[in-house]
Amino acid sequence: MREKSYVARLGALALVLTLMTTCLTGGTLAKFVTEVEGEAEATVAAWEFKATGNNGAALSSIDMGRTAYKGETIGDNVIAPGTQGSFDIVLDGTGSDVGIDYIVTIDKSSDLPDDLVFQVDGTDYSLGNEIEGKIEHAAGDDAMKRTITVSWKWDYGSADTAEADKNDNKYAGKSWKLKIKATGTQTKPTETTAPTA
Repeated sequence: MREKSYVARLGALALVLTLMTTCLTGGTLAKFVTEVEGEAEATVAAWEFKATGNNGAALSSIDMGRTAYKGETIGDNVIAPGTQGSFDIVLDGTGSDVGIDYIVTIDKSSDLPDDLVFQVDGTDYSLGNEIEGKIEHAAGDDAMKRTITVSWKWDYGSADTAEADKNDNKYAGKSWKLKIKATGTQTKPTETTAPTA
C-alpha cells in the first residue's frame, strides 16, 4: 500500500511541477508587438520630345524655296543657281522632366548639284553627318527648345566653272527632297553627392 502512496505522491508532484513550469514559461514569453504597414511611392518622370519645322510645320513639309528674290529675276518659292535660303528645325522637350540628348541628321534622297552647299548654325555641314547636342532640363515655356538653322546656297557659277554650270541644267524643273531625322534620348542621370556636415 505504501508503494501506491509513493506513486500517487510522485504523480501529484509531477502534475504540480508541470503546472508551475507552464505558468512561468507563459509569463516569460509575454512581449509588446506592434506591426506597421505602409507604401513606397514613386512618380515616373514625364517624357516629351518633338521636332518641327518653321512655325510648327511638320518636318515632312519643310519648303526650301524662298521668297527673298525679286519677282523679275526668279519665280516665288523655287530655287535656282544663284539663290540661297534657310529653314529651321525646332526641337522641343517642353513638358519633359528629364534632360534630352539629341541627334539630327539631314541627308539627300535625290541627286543634288555639287555646288549646292549647306551650313548648320553658321558652320559648314556635309549631308548625312550627325548634329548632336543636349537640352538641359529646365522650367519655363521655351526653356527646353532648341532651334537648328540650316542654310543652303547654290552658287551661280563663274567662267572657271563653265562645265559645272552646264551640268546644273539637268536639275531644271526637278523636285528635291532632303531626309531629316531627329532623335531625342533621355540624358543619363548624374549622381549627386549629399552635402557633408
